[in-house]
Amino acid sequence: MLLRSVRDLVLGRRPRTLILAEKAVRYESLWRAQRSKDLLSRGDPFGAAAEALEIERIDPQNKIAPGLGMAASWTEAIRGRATNRLDHRDVADAQDQLRAEGHVRPVIMLYHQVSPESPFQPLLYRQAWAHGIAPIPLHDLADLPAAEAAIAPETARVLHLHWVNRILSPAADASDARRRIDVMTSTLDNILKDHWSIVWTVHNILPHDSLLPEEEAVLRQAIADRAALIHIMARSTIELAAPWFRIRPERSVHVPLPSFRGAYPDFIDRSAARFALGLEGDARVITVVGGLRPYKGLDILLDAFDVAVRDHPDLRLLIAGAPNRSPEITAFLERARAHPRVHLHARMVSSDDLQLYLRAADAAVLPYVRTLNSAFMKLALAFDLPVIAPDLGGIPEYVDPSVATVFPAGDVDALSAALGAVQTVSPAMVATARRISEAHDADLISGKLMAAIRRAIDDGVPITTDRT
Repeated sequence: MLLRSVRDLVLGRRPRTLILAEKAVRYESLWRAQRSKDLLSRGDPFGAAAEALEIERIDPQNKIAPGLGMAASWTEAIRGRATNRLDHRDVADAQDQLRAEGHVRPVIMLYHQVSPESPFQPLLYRQAWAHGIAPIPLHDLADLPAAEAAIAPETARVLHLHWVNRILSPAADASDARRRIDVMTSTLDNILKDHWSIVWTVHNILPHDSLLPEEEAVLRQAIADRAALIHIMARSTIELAAPWFRIRPERSVHVPLPSFRGAYPDFIDRSAARFALGLEGDARVITVVGGLRPYKGLDILLDAFDVAVRDHPDLRLLIAGAPNRSPEITAFLERARAHPRVHLHARMVSSDDLQLYLRAADAAVLPYVRTLNSAFMKLALAFDLPVIAPDLGGIPEYVDPSVATVFPAGDVDALSAALGAVQTVSPAMVATARRISEAHDADLISGKLMAAIRRAIDDGVPITTDRT
């Protein structure tokens, strides 16, 4: 590298290191510009302005950043969209609105963790206000005291926990994890003393890539022991969790994942989507969309696709999603890029673009080797696609043989056979997918969960930390 730099200097060339650095800045600026636009479209001008400022910092001559900053400064924030800290005025305003709508005993429900990139939480809370419950995002548990001060004595208060994997993910080792568990347990005990009710939605048994499974189990038991209500989305959750932690059936309610039908833009047809992605009109296309992670079995998918494509050369595999930096995914990306019948889009998929990858396909595949619930399966059905899915977690509970093929997780031969058997989407498949989506309509699902939360609060479920 040093010799190359000296040679470039002697020959009057711009050093390669400088060229590479400028390219990196250019790519980061483009990424941040798109991020700024996305944040602005979601009603978060504060986040959009922050991205514009960062572009100006790394690239002072950038011509796009000033316009992005100006657009952000002219845009009013939409409450709940920005990722800033909880504002106690939101809590007070929510109580006033609930009273104005005729709810005698309002409920403030702070939910944590927050997932602003997904419509899951807005769908889950669609009927919350109708039940006298105001769902408000809580980005940091440290903001609970500010919320507490704004809640009137007659208002019920709920902390709704979602993904709890981030509590221990920063832990350096088991000792650090146990310290974090103690802090979280103390936090929960303190809010129980302040008459909060805890609701927990179980998204996974344990984190997909957990390095400290025993500590993760201890954390989940601590939450389960303190919860007034535990929301399970798959009936098998209690049984699957049993080797790790206990969920009391009498404290649980089964409410499935809501359908994502209508939650994303859907105005592109099959032909337009295929043209945009460079896919042949007569190919059979199988898609997988979402973050590229080791637990999703993507290497197994490529193994199975290699076998299937020998007898079915018209098959195409469409993969879209942001990769992580694990060695397994790095190896997968290299292999996928080299495959002539794999179309790889290794990037974050925007809400607007999601329809391209689903409408271009004939089927969706879930090659996962670990999972409990699958939002992608519900998403595929919302776009009228049949699914190829493993026999894991709650997946077999929601599939219909006419619109799904279930295979033994990790079985390359079974997955290969399922890939080869994919057919063009038929009217019967579309009708079945829509029937399943309608049965899990967000209004129905949300109403059932909100009613259960309301009952748990009004019935005054006793709380105990006894694990026996």
